Amino acid sequence: MNKRQMQKMKTRELVLRIAKEMFIKNGFLNTTTSQIAQKAGIAHGTLFLHFKKKESLIIEIFDQELEEISSTIQKLVFEAIDLEQLLKQYLYLIQEEEDLFVVLARELPFYSEELRRKILFRESIIRSHFHKAIELGKRKNRYRDVDVATAVTFLFGAINYYLRLKPIFVKEGSVIEKFKPLIIKTFKHLILKD
Repeated sequence: MNKRQMQKMKTRELVLRIAKEMFIKNGFLNTTTSQIAQKAGIAHGTLFLHFKKKESLIIEIFDQELEEISSTIQKLVFEAIDLEQLLKQYLYLIQEEEDLFVVLARELPFYSEELRRKILFRESIIRSHFHKAIELGKRKNRYRDVDVATAVTFLFGAINYYLRLKPIFVKEGSVIEKFKPLIIKTFKHLILKD
């Protein structure tokens, strides 16, 4: 990689880092590309050399976060880790980037249809890992004969509920940390055989 390519990569990484910070602080909807460029110390046009539009930034940031989560969850499913361990690890990973997921949970209904579709598609990859884990548990007769899609929707709906309403549930700290035991207990009760 030559010096020019390295500088382009460095600028791209800087823009992503600044954009993520600003999205967390102000929300995606309230952050402009000119604000991101100004804070990154680059020309507004330079930002568009790296990202065609603001939506491209949030998708790339989201992809980076979900790639780590997806690979970890997929590995745990492959290793036949029990559902409780899988869920604990997933909640831990969400908690690590909770502020970003709070913004996404709160603002998603207001994004363009195209952006919502792209984000939900990426989330569906994570959902598929849970779907697979529950199906495996059902085949081994460890889990109830529940509708798997409904169970996974319940789980993700509960997590998004707490993320979206974080300011109501916690003044400071992690809403996931606070409700992790309840989410796990409720989901286990729904899935596990008595």
